[in-house]
Amino acid sequence: MLRFNGFKCLLVLSILCYLTHPVLSDCRDATFDVNFDYFPDKVYFDNDIGTSNSGFNVTYHNNYVILTNKHTSETYVLYCTATQPAVAAATNYIQVPVTNVVVSDRSFISFLEILGEEKTSLKYVDDKKTITSPCLQKYNYLYDNFNYANTSLVSSVDVIFTNKPSNTGGKYVTISYDEDTPALQKAEWIKYMSLFFNKTAIANEAFDKIRSNYFCHLDNLSKVPNETKKSIAWVSLESDKTFTIKSSSFYPNVTSDAAAFLLNPQITTDLSVDDLKQYISGAYIVIDMSDLITQYSTLDAWKNLFGYNQTSDLPRFLKEKLLFRTHKLLNSNGNDDWSESSASRPDLILQDLIAIQYPSYQKDYVVNWFNKFAETGDEVVISADKCNDATFGLPKTDFGTCVPTKFLGDGRNNSGIQIMDVGRNEGDDNHNKDGDSINNDKKENKVKPGVIIAVSLVGSLLLLGLGAVLLAVSRRKYRERFVKLRDEPVVQMDSVKEVKEVKV
Repeated sequence: MLRFNGFKCLLVLSILCYLTHPVLSDCRDATFDVNFDYFPDKVYFDNDIGTSNSGFNVTYHNNYVILTNKHTSETYVLYCTATQPAVAAATNYIQVPVTNVVVSDRSFISFLEILGEEKTSLKYVDDKKTITSPCLQKYNYLYDNFNYANTSLVSSVDVIFTNKPSNTGGKYVTISYDEDTPALQKAEWIKYMSLFFNKTAIANEAFDKIRSNYFCHLDNLSKVPNETKKSIAWVSLESDKTFTIKSSSFYPNVTSDAAAFLLNPQITTDLSVDDLKQYISGAYIVIDMSDLITQYSTLDAWKNLFGYNQTSDLPRFLKEKLLFRTHKLLNSNGNDDWSESSASRPDLILQDLIAIQYPSYQKDYVVNWFNKFAETGDEVVISADKCNDATFGLPKTDFGTCVPTKFLGDGRNNSGIQIMDVGRNEGDDNHNKDGDSINNDKKENKVKPGVIIAVSLVGSLLLLGLGAVLLAVSRRKYRERFVKLRDEPVVQMDSVKEVKEVKV
């Protein structure tokens, strides 16, 4: 006869409930359970960015998520169960997690890499030849070019990520960031994309690390005096042969955070070559964002296009080789990595901008995207042999670190003239006599009080131990001396008598 006590009955019931309860891993085949939360990991927003500044809204229900693109007013219902929920005014219903994805914009690829979906979910791109990711170059047989006119191919995929709304709706999902989007808000779109893969926790963690690095470097340079801040001009040659000085939200945002001033005249668009030269003549650094074809991607060609080929009195940024482009990292076809990777890594953009102004801030830092256009050989070709197979297809967790410190700049004004001493201030232990920031891999010159105390204690213990050893040795020798006196009394007494006789 079987006997069950209360504990065993409870255990059996718990196991049965667990086996029959829907789980997140197989939710696509599960029937709806009103008591089960199919989206336990939630997107959260930071106070400094917040939902009001984010480009999208997320509303959670137990078996579906309502995702709204605030720029396009598109609403997507993401559901995980076999049964599609009924939600009014939805642009599209998408069952998640998706596993068959198209990206029409290269900048989305780096988000997929951070989430670890580049190996299994990325199936189609616009043009394989433009890809700069080393691993996607190495494993380029895993994905193909997408034919948008092939309706059967369109219907076979789960999602088509695009940067512009589609009139056909259906599988298209719009991701909306551009030059009017500040750097950190661009990176936050990883949370938006993560919802389609049920990888919200990974996105939250990655964004937190990137954001933390960004604000750490921003804070480190927050004490640079305004008198020594440099001016940076972002410029572009347009298709109609006019010039633009970039002033959309991204540029003042990231320039100011890098402790610099954005060169921003009253008129910034439809400039003639003479107007442009006048405006940027006093810039400390010029960054050209023009989409130049190969034949114009040389310094001499650039000078001709920007009106500097016939002048002997060149501006300082050309004389000092402070003209940059975002073409340092290229693939073998000449496509730049900035267009593919910069949107997801604002912390690296910030460090690049700091490095081209103040190389001493992080002496071992290697600039990622800004190449010195006034110098030859500053480009780096990214190839398949740079692929890290150990992390390919896995969520990325290593985003570097930033050590809080205080960096005061170089004391030079926008003309490069030394106007103040920004050396070591009273109470400032994070700079050497030249005002250079001490990196986390450099030892500090000043010995910390804790170290002094520790060394003192160790020294005291050593001395105490040595004294104890000497005392023990002395006592042993003392005892041995009296043992000898008892063993040889005659010899000892004779010696005493002899001494006495001598004294007499």
